[in-house]
Amino acid sequence: MKKGKILSSGLLMACLFAPEFAHAIRLSGPAEEQYLDINFLMQLWFRHQNISSTNRPNFVNASDRDDVFFRRVRLRFFGSASPWFKFNLVLRDNDFGRDPYDAPFGGQPTHSKRQSNRNTGYFHEFDAILVPSAMMDTKGITFDLHLGYPRVPLGREQFQRAYDNLDLDRTNASLRWAHLAIGDVTGRAFGGYAHIRASNKGSGYSKITLDGFVGAFGGFKNVKNPWDESVVGVSTGTPLCGYTSPNPAIATCLSKARGNSSNNFLYTFRATVQFGEPEGKPAIYNWLYRDTYLGKRKGITLGVSYAFQNKISQHIITDTQGISPGFLGNGAPSNGAGTVNVRIPYLLLPNPIGVSSPTVSDSLLNNKVDMKFYGADIAWHHGPISFVAEVGQVKFSKLLLTDGVNNPYPGRSIKNDFWLVKAGYMINPNAVHKFEPYISYSEYKPQIVQVGSGANARLYGDATNFVGANQLTAGQDRSSLGKIKQVGIGINYYYKSENFRWTLEYTRFDEQRNKINNDAVTLQFQWIF
Repeated sequence: MKKGKILSSGLLMACLFAPEFAHAIRLSGPAEEQYLDINFLMQLWFRHQNISSTNRPNFVNASDRDDVFFRRVRLRFFGSASPWFKFNLVLRDNDFGRDPYDAPFGGQPTHSKRQSNRNTGYFHEFDAILVPSAMMDTKGITFDLHLGYPRVPLGREQFQRAYDNLDLDRTNASLRWAHLAIGDVTGRAFGGYAHIRASNKGSGYSKITLDGFVGAFGGFKNVKNPWDESVVGVSTGTPLCGYTSPNPAIATCLSKARGNSSNNFLYTFRATVQFGEPEGKPAIYNWLYRDTYLGKRKGITLGVSYAFQNKISQHIITDTQGISPGFLGNGAPSNGAGTVNVRIPYLLLPNPIGVSSPTVSDSLLNNKVDMKFYGADIAWHHGPISFVAEVGQVKFSKLLLTDGVNNPYPGRSIKNDFWLVKAGYMINPNAVHKFEPYISYSEYKPQIVQVGSGANARLYGDATNFVGANQLTAGQDRSSLGKIKQVGIGINYYYKSENFRWTLEYTRFDEQRNKINNDAVTLQFQWIF
């Protein structure tokens, strides 16, 4: 099977490696501004990764992996009905053919459903773009509205396309906080945002462009998890409330208590000031920030982001809410130790189905949490030089925590910080065959909160390595919580543009706890038609 995948992938590469590539398919209407563009985007990964029984608790008896899989496949339809109405529709498939053990993404099975119950082949993005400024004289100020299921304008890395990254992929750190803040692995949400842009008449770095984004997106009402549709009872009349048998102490099964009582909206705010050549494509109202300008941009972008979302049901943002069991360090299943299926958005919090007290269990199910996000970023592109840096924090407050004997600890908070930096240099930006060495570094630093003492102490925070037993033994923390560092060193090869790209990268991962060996060498092929 593996040899067949490699052979078929090699034949695909041979077919695609041709001297010229076609442009997007365009279907035109009767008017000049009426058209439909069709694009196909694909990233194919060839990856070797060290992985053994010490990598993750759920990787017992696993071995190093050599894998070939489609990291991303997209089919994009972009249309224009008039100067003031356009739309963007993208269908997706992620990790097609990926080995389930492929890290650093964890042990999530291929094609498993994500938090918002969307599976492969579903909408990746839908953006209906209304442009009031195109219908009236706004004296050079652009104003547009984006409604549907668009990309959330929150932070630089989250807002840009993965196909436009300087490095192999978005950093693991930025992925983690983006999922926490947005509540869906895709980085999109139902709702919309308004954008306004204004600039002066300067030239060079004296040209100043201001952008502002204000958005409102749907919350967690009616959110489903992978196991929701497959929950069965131990008998025809008994719902499953625990791992192997119903927990009689819990009045309501967690599978029946999904979603919030109200749709708690996520509100986002982002502002940028740009010196020099601005980013984005005003003609199609595409404001995605990029890293891969291939020596064509000379400009600096400074950005700040803020978001908040209140009254989130606590059991929705935890990694231990599912019926799926967690795994201890020896691979043995343990109800409430964590789950490899419901792992977005990563937080390890008290598990309502693992509590023997009905009062505490109901309190955990009904507890509402507030979330805030803060971020700042900078990007400098000057001919062959590309430099990007970003910092951010996600804070959860009003958490209800419990110790080993179910004593409640209300009003607690957890902060997760991250920062990243990326730099690249285009050796020959004017050539047909372009080469760009680069380096990237990121840190994700979740706060770990302890409640209780002695054998009853419990620790909560982000399960960056998934989770082991959440307790102290002889004064030592046995959980797998903590900081993760990521270093990427690689080189990009572009044939004319980023539409045809090869990337070779060595990635080193360093976890604070449970030191493991999971470094990777990845060769990525990217093709956009």
